Amino acid sequence: MLLMACNFLIGSYYCYDIPGVIEKEIEKSFDKTSTEWSLLYTVYSIPNMVLPIFGGIFLDVIGMRIGLILFTSILTFGQFVFWMGGQFHEWWLMLTGRVIFGLGGECMSVSQSSLVSIWFKGKELAFALGVNMTVSRLGSVINSNTVP
Repeated sequence: MLLMACNFLIGSYYCYDIPGVIEKEIEKSFDKTSTEWSLLYTVYSIPNMVLPIFGGIFLDVIGMRIGLILFTSILTFGQFVFWMGGQFHEWWLMLTGRVIFGLGGECMSVSQSSLVSIWFKGKELAFALGVNMTVSRLGSVINSNTVP
């Protein structure tokens, strides 16, 4: 379960950073300014200023396994909608996909951190959370090195 959760975070950070890697292509293809392009990150971030609090409460009610699967499904669906927006050249659809992606993104990180805190106790917990953070950021590194 822990390995699966780490893989989810790698994928999450990979997808989170896609707009940054293809910024110039988005600006040119959609005729957008860098300010308009930054909306792709803004619409992700605004809900996540408060959503992880409610996501944590929700996790306490439904459980971590179901929560992790639910938040990952939301995140995956959001990335699919974002991709469809790119395929059909619809800016509003790309923004909608990022909003949906954001609804699952940070809540999934909360559920993953909760899972790590149950599996590791005491002095091992800080190290496990550090490894978790490092592994998740591999998604950003992989994205930067694989997306042309």
